[in-house]
Amino acid sequence: MDRKCPQCGSVDTGPSFTFDYDRDDSGRVIARNPFFACGGCEHTWQVEMVLVVAQPFDPDDDGAVNGFVDAINREVVDAG
Repeated sequence: MDRKCPQCGSVDTGPSFTFDYDRDDSGRVIARNPFFACGGCEHTWQVEMVLVVAQPFDPDDDGAVNGFVDAINREVVDAG
């Protein structure tokens, strides 16, 4: 993920936490507007985006694939 720290410019960054999330029946977590943290300077900031955290699923399982697509489409429609 290409999210440079806005304070020091480090690329040693990543999602840290979020207050706005949902978990579905399959265990996927949809996180909205997460906070990122910098490993270099410990700065934190919020990023407007949607992250989907999921366990890998069988690509031949139509139910799992369709559930994932439906979850993403709901986020896109809600955001628009």
